[in-house]
Amino acid sequence: MILRILKTNQAYHFILIPVMIAGLWFRSYLNPDFFPFFEGENDMFLYKALTQWVAQSALASNLLSMVFVIILSFFILKLNTEYAFIRVRTFLPSNIFVLIIGGLLALHTLHPVYFALLFLLLCVDRIFQSYEMEKFHASAFEAGFFIGLGSLFYFNLIFFFPITWIGFLLINKRTQWRNFVLPVLGFMVPWLFTWSHYFLSDQITVFVDTIIMNFDTDNQFFSGNRALQIYLAYLMFISLLGSLFLLNQYDEKKISTRKNFQVFFLIFFTAFILLLFVPAVSQEIVIIMSLPLTYLISNYLIFMKRKVWGNLFIYLFIALIIYMQFVS
Repeated sequence: MILRILKTNQAYHFILIPVMIAGLWFRSYLNPDFFPFFEGENDMFLYKALTQWVAQSALASNLLSMVFVIILSFFILKLNTEYAFIRVRTFLPSNIFVLIIGGLLALHTLHPVYFALLFLLLCVDRIFQSYEMEKFHASAFEAGFFIGLGSLFYFNLIFFFPITWIGFLLINKRTQWRNFVLPVLGFMVPWLFTWSHYFLSDQITVFVDTIIMNFDTDNQFFSGNRALQIYLAYLMFISLLGSLFLLNQYDEKKISTRKNFQVFFLIFFTAFILLLFVPAVSQEIVIIMSLPLTYLISNYLIFMKRKVWGNLFIYLFIALIIYMQFVS
């Protein structure tokens, strides 16, 4: 029953999704609090500049995170509607995205990763639109530009830059030298302007120290957090089932769909490697992982033959999210 409601393509989702987010964020506006940033995490150059006006209000920060999740959920819907890698029109990806974020209570407040995901989505959009295009120089430049711009909010997005090269090769396969150089130029533009500002204002030490802290700070979040461990274990379990299901139907999918899911796999793989090997990366990387997982889980739930299992998975998912509200 609940799966049928969440996966329909009806206009009521434009009301249901904000209502879901408001319900899942209830603790954040009843007891507003800031994210426990490590030193330098909230000092990334554009994030610090654009969020100074909410820096003194936890409530404003939490409400702004709700707005971001609403925007991102509808952008996720737009991506599937435009490129149809899930072969039906459905709001399920948006709803799954909201549910995934709903269980990450510490991130029910403003964090640089929300800006990063927005720019990553724009980058993915530029990669996907290059399919069967003879020339996509503007898309190549813009893809690199969006990664560069997003990394000025959340530094670790910088490690997703190689996906622009690999993604264009997977989607289009044209190996013109411009398609390698233009993403680099696009990426460098926002960083060059930022470096110039700090250099001309004699703050180059602040510039370097901020980058080092956002890479090298040891940020332990998983050990001792039993509720988060259970929640992420369940999320990975559903994702594993979705992966096996996708492999079984892989040969049946269109070539463009296969290529799109390959790009999503690269995003998940990069995020997972960062989680393992970059000390500063913590639970916020799950927000990035939620992009490929949203489509993977949605594909599984939509096309599975026994809908009773799909409903059971959703009910357990919601039960875990409710559990997280009271024990985290």
